[in-house]
Formats: sequence, C-alpha cells, structure tokens
Amino acid sequence: MRPWMLEAPDSESSAATREAFAKAWAACDMALLPEHVPRWLFLQWLAEQGYLLHGSQQGDITQFEPRTPFDFSPDEFSKRTGVFAASDGIWAMMYALKDRGKVKRILNLALQFKEAADWSPTVYFLSFSLRELSTTTGHEPLTSGFVYVLPSAGFEQMPAYDWPELGTVLEPHWVNPNPVTPLLCIPVTPADFPLPVRLHDAARVDALCADDPWGFPWLDE
Repeated sequence: MRPWMLEAPDSESSAATREAFAKAWAACDMALLPEHVPRWLFLQWLAEQGYLLHGSQQGDITQFEPRTPFDFSPDEFSKRTGVFAASDGIWAMMYALKDRGKVKRILNLALQFKEAADWSPTVYFLSFSLRELSTTTGHEPLTSGFVYVLPSAGFEQMPAYDWPELGTVLEPHWVNPNPVTPLLCIPVTPADFPLPVRLHDAARVDALCADDPWGFPWLDE
C-alpha cells in the first residue's frame, strides 16, 4: 500500500448500534442515531445493506438527472453520462462536504486491491485545489453538506481494472443512465469526516497528469 493511501479508522459497530441504525433507517429519522456514533459508520452500514450514496451540497434534490461529468480520469467509465453514486460512505462524503466557494478542484480516490482470494479493505485519498492561495489546512475547505441514499436498481458498477504498478483494483463507483429518485437525504458536517485532507496546485497536477495519467496523486514527496 502506498504511503498516501488511507484506511478508515478502526471502529466496530456493536449489535446495539446496528439495531439503532436499522431503526433510524426504517423511520427515516436521523434523530434516532446514537449521538456518540460517527455518521460515516451509518453511511457505511447503508452501503452494506445494498444502497448507494451520492454526496452533494444541495439539500433539496428530489430527482437526480443524468449528467456528463468533468473528469480527467484515464478510464472511460468515469466520463459516461448518468447519475453517479458510491457504495462507500466516506467517498460519498468527499463530495458532500466540498465547499464550492473555496474549492476549485478535487482530487480523490477510493478503491480496493485484488488480494490472493479477496479484496483488500478500501483505501482513500482526498485533496483540494483552492480558488485562492491560502495557508489554510485541508479540513477548512470542508463545509456542511448532504449524502443522498439511492436505490441500487438500474446502476452498474465500474468493472475491476488493472492499474499499472498497483495491480487489479476495484472502485465503489456506480452509474445509472436514467433519472434516479433518492430515498433519503442525510445531513453531514466536516466533523463527520474521519480522514486527513490534503491541498494541491491544480495547474501542476494537470501538467503531471498529462505526462503520466496513471501517476495519481502526483505528489511532491
């Protein structure tokens, strides 16, 4: 595993916590969630139940329409026109918490490695390019947002693929070519995000990406 790859904090949900998750979901009432339990754990639990997640700064979306993303990834899947979603709560939060007023570009990743008989735990990376030069820390461009819970019907997951020097990888990346009606909207805050956040220069990364599309995340170190 590369030094820049991060794993979710160790946190095992108890039977009582999982029961509280089920009750909150059944009632669509986030007030039923235990106050001491991180919100990202509830999102991960929803993904384990087979639901997909979509992070947004908008809290009033009643239907997602297919769109063509602005994407520099070397794969074609990420450039398809559709409604995109994640089967991973932390990855969805990256989009929900991005402060559009401060953040010019986002550089992020969530994936698993192919191991002998299974897939590795998911590893993550998140970095922002700011609209204005600043000495701010990575977490300060985060702001409150929303994670939408979507039905998985009609979605297709990005197939596993070979990443040079990393081997076979799988992303929790899904797309649906049709409009999608969300099942629930869950508010999240910067305090809910469990991982460090980096900052980068967009022009520098763009130039390095053009020379080496598989060199993600194009760090100095």
